[in-house]
Amino acid sequence: MNIDRVSYVRKRLAESQVSEFPKYASCLGLDIEVHKDVFWDDDNNVTGRWVTENVPPTAGKRVLELGCGCGLTALFLAKNGASHVLATDLNPNAITNTLANAHRNEITNITSIQSDLYKSVDQNSRFDYIVFHSPSTRVPENFEFSSMIEYSSFDPGGSLLNRFLQESGTYLTKTGTMILAYNVSRNESAITDKLEKLSLPHRLIASKKFTSDGMINLHLYEIWPLPGE
Repeated sequence: MNIDRVSYVRKRLAESQVSEFPKYASCLGLDIEVHKDVFWDDDNNVTGRWVTENVPPTAGKRVLELGCGCGLTALFLAKNGASHVLATDLNPNAITNTLANAHRNEITNITSIQSDLYKSVDQNSRFDYIVFHSPSTRVPENFEFSSMIEYSSFDPGGSLLNRFLQESGTYLTKTGTMILAYNVSRNESAITDKLEKLSLPHRLIASKKFTSDGMINLHLYEIWPLPGE
């Protein structure tokens, strides 16, 4: 475990909670409120906005977003042509927040449920896109979370990323793909090495370094499941 990285992330998460809640923002044409224990990046959620803006067009598509937070990405896609969006999160505060924002923006083609990745998703459901802005700070499997908001950033033993890559194929249509946003930090091949090891076809959609020290370096990938998965 990279202690410096964990401390950096914990400090950033803690700082995001030093304010009165709910917080309010206008972002990507949406009227957003942010609840306590739901992450909203500084500079009007700059990383979340970037991911949302770079997701491929979803007009007429069924979309599943894992880890929806306050609902920004899911609501943006629902508002801009997706036929339906299912937004999930392990954090119950995120589900309440997403539903509140759907109501604020009068968006009805969205459903939000609490789920640990796919555990509460109907096994018969199929999606054209599954979008996941994955927690990217790997910590030991026995890592002790100090608050609900930490689940947005820490991945014990890399299990979340592994489950996403291995289980997503079951929930995709025949032509469906995974859209993975991941902070590779200073390791540019953090994801590509794993995808190549799993023989998963993929392409880099976009990438951007948000900090000069490389600590926030987002890559966005489109990934195709292997045949038969």
